[in-house]
Amino acid sequence: MKNTFDPFAPEIIANPYPALARLRAVEPVSWNEPLGGWLLTAYDDVKTAQKDRRFSAERVKPFTSHMAATKRPELERMGILLNQWLLFRDPPAHTPLRRLLIDTFTPRAINALRPRIGEIVRELLSPLSARDQFDMIGDFAFPMPATVIAHVLGVPSSDVPKFRSWSNDLATVIGNSRQVPDRFERGARALFTLTDYFRSTVLQRSNERKKGALVDDLISAREAGGPMSEEELVASCILILFAGHETTMNLIGNATLLLLKHRNQLALLRDDPNLVSSMVEEVLRYECAAFVIVRVADEDIEIGGKTIAKGDRVFLMLGAANRDPMHFDNPESFDIQRNPNRHLSFGYGIHFCIGAQLARVEAEVAFKYLLPLIGDIELVSEDLDWDDNFVLRGVKSLLLRRPAAAAGVRAEADRGDLDQSWSEKRRTLGRSEKREAQRFCCLQHIGIGRNPSLF
Repeated sequence: MKNTFDPFAPEIIANPYPALARLRAVEPVSWNEPLGGWLLTAYDDVKTAQKDRRFSAERVKPFTSHMAATKRPELERMGILLNQWLLFRDPPAHTPLRRLLIDTFTPRAINALRPRIGEIVRELLSPLSARDQFDMIGDFAFPMPATVIAHVLGVPSSDVPKFRSWSNDLATVIGNSRQVPDRFERGARALFTLTDYFRSTVLQRSNERKKGALVDDLISAREAGGPMSEEELVASCILILFAGHETTMNLIGNATLLLLKHRNQLALLRDDPNLVSSMVEEVLRYECAAFVIVRVADEDIEIGGKTIAKGDRVFLMLGAANRDPMHFDNPESFDIQRNPNRHLSFGYGIHFCIGAQLARVEAEVAFKYLLPLIGDIELVSEDLDWDDNFVLRGVKSLLLRRPAAAAGVRAEADRGDLDQSWSEKRRTLGRSEKREAQRFCCLQHIGIGRNPSLF
């Protein structure tokens, strides 16, 4: 069977799953001409490849070598900087850096962020109260995790709007094999800007001896003789910023979209908000934000009856593996009560996502406040503009509106006692009552390929 899967065909961008299901059923390990690499679509093969260290994460090095040969110094420099990312390293260089970062992403540290995440969610939702239409991505799903990551890293939240532009340009290289005009130049400029930004941040916080942010912990570890160089420290900050909000943005956007398209599941969640954790896991399985993991064969490797040659690129299709009927009952059904749900969306093995727990907590806290809103809104259009980035799956925007009937009910409520603001209520309430009223008023008021490439 000839693999004709074209990841950049409009119909595949909109819905890749039927084509991937056919591949998984007929030829789960197949050579893909448009990508110039192998696609692995079966759960067992995808999981096995992540455990097998012959599948190398160091996929930037061939790009760097090619750019050196073309005498494009700015692109060669981009490759050198990306080689510092933990994401693109194998042991032994990978091991001490990962251990250091894991020590800063402990469950205790992540749970301690819940109150601040809640504050950020409420701050972002509040301005939407006067709007009958808004973009879930631009107005909430992007700024929420970006602001959380800014807080974690110890950089000003006022810089969050800059992150969107830098990340978009960097994403044209990270994960996008399509030949986009000037994408390498845009990606390089964004990476250089981010490098300068975090070098300045590290210098400032080091001089001021600040404490409390992740970057401060990394600075202290380095000064105490830890394994991280200054270049690696800066690279780690960039990776955490980029990976820490792009995938969570898509997770929140995908969750909103799926709940609005599966109203029966939304009803289950509204009846039992304790299902939010299970809902998040099912979104991660059904429409995973990180759709593909890319590896390079370090040697000739036999898998699935095929021989992958040394140097070949291998695309581990998480989105296909997560719908493998050999591991999931009714895999094409969106079921927020699914149990067990051993999806591979955060990877597996030594490269398991260190920010997985943070992403889960962010999504859980976000939907604690979004849940009362979602039942009263609808999609503006069923014609969605999916991002054509091959690795990161999500919509570019998600326009939502309140139905006219709901708007009328809300307007009637606004003329009644429910229109009391929090500032009015707090003068007459006790301390514990204030907290509950604050939450109530907030929610009620909202109403709401073939070319040289990294991948």
